[in-house]
Amino acid sequence: MIEDKDIKIQINEYHKLLEDIKAENILLPDEFVSELLIEKLPSSWTNYKQQLKHRHKQMTLQELITHIMVEDKPALKRYENKPDHKRKNNFRNSHPNGSNPVFKKKGN
Repeated sequence: MIEDKDIKIQINEYHKLLEDIKAENILLPDEFVSELLIEKLPSSWTNYKQQLKHRHKQMTLQELITHIMVEDKPALKRYENKPDHKRKNNFRNSHPNGSNPVFKKKGN
């Protein structure tokens, strides 16, 4: 797998290759196929590959593909859908005519 190409397209090509192998009556163990896909992930996925290798439970190919597709989605930024939190109190800093307001004391 290469960095420049979309991971989803590459996984689909891998899946098609496996289907071609099955059509030739060549049976490969599911664990082998899953581990091979993990090994073929791009080099930028090194931490993710290590995490997958050290899992206690072996994943099927379908589980692995689903897991990779979810991992590939960009994470939402913390304030992406929220209003700008820095602008919350801007009304305090804005004064008409650029002058500071004058406050009068009550009482004596």
